[in-house]
Amino acid sequence: MHAQRQHFNDVNTHANAILGWQQTYDQMSAGSAHTELTHLTAERFQIFRECLDKRVVQHGAAPARRFCLAMPESGGRAGVFQGNSVGDADVTLLHSGQEFFVHAAEGMDLLAVSVDAQRLERLADREFSAAELRRLNRTTRLNASPQFLGAIRQQLLAMVDAVLQGEPLPEAQLEDLLLECMLVLLEQVFQGGSGRAGNVAVSAYLVRQAHQMALDCLDEPLSVLQICERLDVSRSTLQRSFLGVTGLRPVEYLRAVRLNAARQRLQRTSAERFTVARVACEVGFTHLGHFAGAYRALFGEAPSLTRRGAGASAAG
Repeated sequence: MHAQRQHFNDVNTHANAILGWQQTYDQMSAGSAHTELTHLTAERFQIFRECLDKRVVQHGAAPARRFCLAMPESGGRAGVFQGNSVGDADVTLLHSGQEFFVHAAEGMDLLAVSVDAQRLERLADREFSAAELRRLNRTTRLNASPQFLGAIRQQLLAMVDAVLQGEPLPEAQLEDLLLECMLVLLEQVFQGGSGRAGNVAVSAYLVRQAHQMALDCLDEPLSVLQICERLDVSRSTLQRSFLGVTGLRPVEYLRAVRLNAARQRLQRTSAERFTVARVACEVGFTHLGHFAGAYRALFGEAPSLTRRGAGASAAG
């Protein structure tokens, strides 16, 4: 996984630094360019943010076997993508290998993501109707509220910043977080965030199965999307099931399951045999500070203050 923040004074050098893309940037407004590129590239996904202080023409082709989505911020100066005007309320799409031609406005701030097209297609099949999928495959532009897109941007940029700051986040976890963001965005665009009625018995069953999966994989926690794939349900169905049965989002509930497992291990082991850091790692928390904060928020005490056991048994 490669993560970096770079600055350039040549727009085409900037373009060539975005890994996996076949493209050329031509500077169209006068003056020395000063651009910024922040990018996170892994085997199956990519997130990059580019800030351009000049008007630039971008042309090339999207990576093969990738679905690409971008959210431009232009400060009111509309750019042109594939012959259509785009602004702060638009999401632009590129499909596998699709050629593109963009007139980026001066001052454009663009956040773009790409994911494995086949995996997104499998997930989208559970989420959306046939008509919505046909629309997704045909279109190159979608529309959402600037406020909603701003929230998605913040979430994605926080992921990149966490990696740049050295947090040990596995690629698979980041990929699933990215895919979830994309599905949430597409759901908002297609369905306006409206919910659908659910069967309580089915919802309770899904929650119970997910709970057991979490217990079975404590050391390598499953993401929400991995659980959806194993249960063969959509992300929105699982989300509604958890909210209806538990009042919590799946990620909150499953984190609480792991935290309770950690508390029980602490209570039945000694500090000499099993440190807090070891117990945290055994239930899938790679960042001790995040574990301690979540533990304190749930139980009202730091893990180091939890009453420990005699330590006769293993952590199990």
